[in-house]
Amino acid sequence: MNIKKIFSEVEYKVLQCFDEEISSKNMEYDSRKINQGDIFVALEGSIADGHNYIEKAIELGAKTIIVSKEVPMKKNINYFLVENLRTKLPFIASNFYEYPQDRLKIIGVTGTNGKTTTTYMLETILGGKNIARIGTVEYKIGEEVIAAPNTTPESLDLVKFCKKALEKNIKYLIMEVSSHGLSIGRVDMLKFDVGIFTNLTPEHLDYHKNMENYYLAKKKMFDLLKDKKNSVINNDDEYGIKYLNYTKGVSYGLENADITGRIKHISRHGQEVEINIFGNSYDLTLNVLGRYNLCNLLGAIGGAKLLGLSDSEIINKVSKIKGAPGRFENVEIDTNFTAIVDYAHTGDALENILKSINEFKLNRVITVFGCGGDRDKTKRPVMGEIAEKNSDVIIVTSDNPRTEDPDEIIKDIVVGLEKENHIIEIDREKAIFKAVEIAKKDDIILVAGKGHEDYQILGRNKIHFDDREKIMKAVESLKK
Repeated sequence: MNIKKIFSEVEYKVLQCFDEEISSKNMEYDSRKINQGDIFVALEGSIADGHNYIEKAIELGAKTIIVSKEVPMKKNINYFLVENLRTKLPFIASNFYEYPQDRLKIIGVTGTNGKTTTTYMLETILGGKNIARIGTVEYKIGEEVIAAPNTTPESLDLVKFCKKALEKNIKYLIMEVSSHGLSIGRVDMLKFDVGIFTNLTPEHLDYHKNMENYYLAKKKMFDLLKDKKNSVINNDDEYGIKYLNYTKGVSYGLENADITGRIKHISRHGQEVEINIFGNSYDLTLNVLGRYNLCNLLGAIGGAKLLGLSDSEIINKVSKIKGAPGRFENVEIDTNFTAIVDYAHTGDALENILKSINEFKLNRVITVFGCGGDRDKTKRPVMGEIAEKNSDVIIVTSDNPRTEDPDEIIKDIVVGLEKENHIIEIDREKAIFKAVEIAKKDDIILVAGKGHEDYQILGRNKIHFDDREKIMKAVESLKK
């Protein structure tokens, strides 16, 4: 491929050109993945600078280097300089791989909470076989499952993912679109066929600084739609109403929307609901619980309708829908009480699941939770207040403390507590054991914050830690 085609519509400077015809079939920003003849993109990150790994890339066989600043040059190597390289990489990668994303139907799901569950629900409704999915829990191409390093991949990885999906005859790509990914341009090269918005509540304010910036970051996804009207927006949310006024798209919510739903009966095993799709009503039984999960389903239904599915095609799949891993997930234990894990790590998410649990509880609700370190501190007392209000007993513990002192994180949470119904246990495993130890018949234990995660971040290190495993271990230990 000629270098001019790779940099089509991208400003670049030739530092040294050994050969304008690039024979490489691959492009990487991770020097460890370089093979003979590859193109290496020297990205500057918050922790590592790719320019420091150029020599390593050349040693492994890179013949073309793309940089964002002047560097020492070796003979017989191409060097091209692109200013603001990270923002231009989506288009460089797309040019190189010939825009594979344009041959997929792409559905983006954005919002603070509910993105993961909505993508799983939509995958089930669409059939699940010829679908690729990207998100917090995992990446998936048909039957192949790939570990997820980020909710929204780097632009180069995303383009390569689309290429691989095409090679496997995939038709749909359903993806979570994070505010961070939107704000730094990871999806700028995409043209979404459908965009779904779940909700917007305080989160990532350590990065966005305020809700207006957070709102504007999410809004960017609608500007990447092929047609703004192909948006499905929760109008139970105040920001959703603002997005609706902008896009004139399809509304969903628990009332006064194009697609609505209401719960007729709920138990720990499921819920009976009535769903109305553009004026047509259907009575259904769902395996997933809670008003917020019903709302997630309505968003997924809206997405399916915009993709051309009939009501009957959608309704026939709804009964097969299960929750995403670590989302309102019942832990399989042989006890007279129930244990649930959930990814809820914001005030809104914690309040939603606790309110749902309180709708069918028979005895006490025991909540185990903490807050992540090196993240927005303002939500900590708020989450403490919400947990206390909606639980009979709360056990405050560590989440992923990262480089913060766990004691200081817990002190921030405790500011929001007023009652004496709380226990402080900094060690998360001991906190889970304590919850199991005090649980009585018909109690419900909620362990919140980590959900599907199988690790805990202490300092800069990851250790294996799975809330579900710890619950099962605690139950078994008490039986001895």
